[in-house]
Amino acid sequence: MAVQNEAQIWAVMGQSGTGKGVWVKSELRRLKPRRILILDPQDEYGAFAEPVTKAGDMARIVTAAGPNGSFKVRYVFPKMCSKEHFERVFDMACQLTYGARNCCFLVEELSNFTTASYAPPLWRRMCNSGRHEGVHVIGCSQFPAQIDKSFLSNATLVHVGFLGEAPHRKAVATRLDVDPNLIRDLPDLHYIEWHRKGRNLIRGEIHPASGRVKEKALQPGDEKTAQVRSTKGRGAA
Repeated sequence: MAVQNEAQIWAVMGQSGTGKGVWVKSELRRLKPRRILILDPQDEYGAFAEPVTKAGDMARIVTAAGPNGSFKVRYVFPKMCSKEHFERVFDMACQLTYGARNCCFLVEELSNFTTASYAPPLWRRMCNSGRHEGVHVIGCSQFPAQIDKSFLSNATLVHVGFLGEAPHRKAVATRLDVDPNLIRDLPDLHYIEWHRKGRNLIRGEIHPASGRVKEKALQPGDEKTAQVRSTKGRGAA
């Protein structure tokens, strides 16, 4: 993964059933990361990493890989899980990925781990300067108004599907500088995506089996009207 000299912080937002998980899995198949740690509360990413249910096993696998070895591990949380458990595992995962360097760190449902006003120091450090350690951060949430604001502010890619509640739409729309109604009116499996590198907005549609099937660019000013034209898809991350 070419993440060492360029920040890769992806915010993937959308209500349940809108396709964000399908999109993330499609991207993982495209990127094929050799080194990845996944926090997987709903046990959704079995195709990408071996499961562990003990924090010590997660630490052992990442540490054993050293600075250059492969590791693919996902922590699957117990069904009955306390806030303290989420916090403890998240803090350890942040330490492991930041220390491992040159890896992918996928966090499913960030509202389990951060709030709008709080996140562990290492998480914020990764979101602010993770490119120096080569950490590709992917954070997913149904509740963007409730998650760490610095993560959304520093995202290099924002991918958003339908959001049913106004505060969550507004949080993302403000970041993208678009009308929140553009997010409100998205059908399921459709999304808007913003790329910091090109400062461009696109619209896309997801096929449940294969991920993204087509994308179109929003022209300047069209973020108010959702008029689109065809364009090439995104290149390699």
